[in-house]
Amino acid sequence: MSSKRIFNRRRHMHVLNELNVTPLLDLCFCLLIIFMIATPVLEQTTQIDLPRADKSIASKPVDTPVKTKTIALDRNGQLIYDGHATHEAALRVELKKLAALPKERQPHVHVRADGALSVQRLVDVFSLAQSCGLANVVMDTEVKD
Repeated sequence: MSSKRIFNRRRHMHVLNELNVTPLLDLCFCLLIIFMIATPVLEQTTQIDLPRADKSIASKPVDTPVKTKTIALDRNGQLIYDGHATHEAALRVELKKLAALPKERQPHVHVRADGALSVQRLVDVFSLAQSCGLANVVMDTEVKD
């Protein structure tokens, strides 16, 4: 028997019983990665021009992961706590909740103030944090080149 192939026969089309979900899974994983990258960027959408500090003064990054909370002050002095606009009374309540936690579980509070903002407004926020009993309050700056 010869093993000739016959190429002129038309093959009959058959119905697919299965749905190929591989492209759908690829799309889902791609979207998941995009959202994982975009979410941290969206948290810091407040336009703030941080004051500049020398490299020798700038703090070194902490090796251990620490929970942080952010208080931002825009150019007009508007308070923004963890991405949400707030007022001083509501901020006081939130800071007292943080101060009620045990010292080792208290998050670090980062204050991000616009460089053109009055120093008094910044001092008011630090005083508020201190009066609530928080010890780990730092000010974010940009490093000069």
